[in-house]
Amino acid sequence: MTDLVVRNDQQLDLATTSDQAIERLAEWARVADAAYGIATKLCGTTFAPKAYRGKPEEATAAILAGAELGLGPMAALRAFDDIQGTPAPKAITLRAIVQSRGHALEVIEADATHCIVEGKRRDSERWQRLEWTIERATTAGYVAKNPKWKTDPKAQLVARATAEMARWLDSAAIMGMPYSSEELGDEPAAVRPRLTRVTAAEILGQPADADDVPVTGEQLRTLGGLFRAKGITSADEGLTFVGDVAGRFIGATADLTTIEADRVIARLRELPDEQPDTDEDWPAPAEIGGAQ
Repeated sequence: MTDLVVRNDQQLDLATTSDQAIERLAEWARVADAAYGIATKLCGTTFAPKAYRGKPEEATAAILAGAELGLGPMAALRAFDDIQGTPAPKAITLRAIVQSRGHALEVIEADATHCIVEGKRRDSERWQRLEWTIERATTAGYVAKNPKWKTDPKAQLVARATAEMARWLDSAAIMGMPYSSEELGDEPAAVRPRLTRVTAAEILGQPADADDVPVTGEQLRTLGGLFRAKGITSADEGLTFVGDVAGRFIGATADLTTIEADRVIARLRELPDEQPDTDEDWPAPAEIGGAQ
C-alpha cells in the first residue's frame, strides 16, 4: 500500500513538472512573439545597427539572448553581431557578463603583435594569465581567412584573449553563447539553413495570425518592377535577396507572406536604381511561382 502511494505521488510530481514545463514554454513563445514585434519595428529604422536592418528574425534572437542577461532590446542589438545569420556576442559583451558577476578581467598589454590579459574569479585569490600572439593567430589560419587581422590586429588579439579568459572565469554564465562574434568571424563561411519563425499561436494551437496571409498579386507585380529598376536581372539573384530579407529559404516569390513581401519591397526601395547590364528581363511572376 505504501509503495502504491509513493508511485502515485511520483506520477503526480512528474505530471506537475511536465505541466509547468509546458507553461514555461508557452510563456517563452509569447515573449518571443513580443520580441519579434519589437524587432520588426526597430529593424525598419536607422536606430537599429546596420547588420540587423531588415532582419527581424536575427534581431529577435539577439533581443531574446540579451533579455536573459538583463539587457534591453537596443542594448542587446549593440551587444550581439549577426555572423552568417547567427547572432553572436561581441568579445566585450562576454567580458561585461563575467565582470557583472564579480569576476575580474584586465588587459595588461596589447599591441599589434600580442595581447596579455589576466583574470580572477570572485571566489578566488589566484590570478590567471593568458596571452594571444599574432604568431598563434597565423598558425591557426585566422590571419589568412579574416582581413581584420591585417587591418586591425590589436583589436583582434584583444577580442580573442578576452573572450577566452571569459570562458576560463565563468563558462556557466556564458553557456549557450560560448564563442564571440570575432571568433566566429575567423571561421570560413558556411551555408546555414534559414529557419521559419514559429509563433506562440502555432505552439498553443491557436488560429494563425496575419503573418501567414499569402503575398498578393499586386505585391508580386510591385516586386517585379522593383527588381528591374534595381538591376536585379536573374531569378537566382532575386530569390537570394528575398530569402535574406525574409530570413528563411524562399523558392518562389509566391511563397512569401504579405508582411514578408512588404519588408522586401521596403528594402528594394532603399537600393539605388541601376541600369541592368543585360537585356534579360526579370522573369514574369508566373515563371517564379508568382501571381497568375
